[in-house]
Amino acid sequence: MTEGQRILYIRKLIKKNQQEFAQLLSVSQAALSDIENGKNGISYPVFRKLVEEIGVHPYWFMWGQDPIFREIHYADKYNISYNPASPTEGASASPAHKSPTSKDPHFTMEEVMKALSDLQGEVNKIKRKAKKHEK
Repeated sequence: MTEGQRILYIRKLIKKNQQEFAQLLSVSQAALSDIENGKNGISYPVFRKLVEEIGVHPYWFMWGQDPIFREIHYADKYNISYNPASPTEGASASPAHKSPTSKDPHFTMEEVMKALSDLQGEVNKIKRKAKKHEK
């Protein structure tokens, strides 16, 4: 599933039209449409809104790893059943790995989200380059 497909999936899951969901993300309806259709990737502020305000779990958004919502109260907010069990239960799913130069192995959610956003930005750059070379 692409990030645009995941955005669309979340929007439909919480029963919002494009205009309503765009307002939640603080983007225009046209910008949301472009994201959902794969014309544009998402920015860090949009990713942050998805995670912090809508409650989407960053692991689900980036890699499809369950659960979809970070905490049960977000699922309750949208009247959606919440399944905290992950198909990869028992596997290591730490938010970030300690880098060899890091002295503190603890990371804030903001640091994890920034790293994930940076990674997604790099993936989007590679995709755009590949599309240019196809033409």
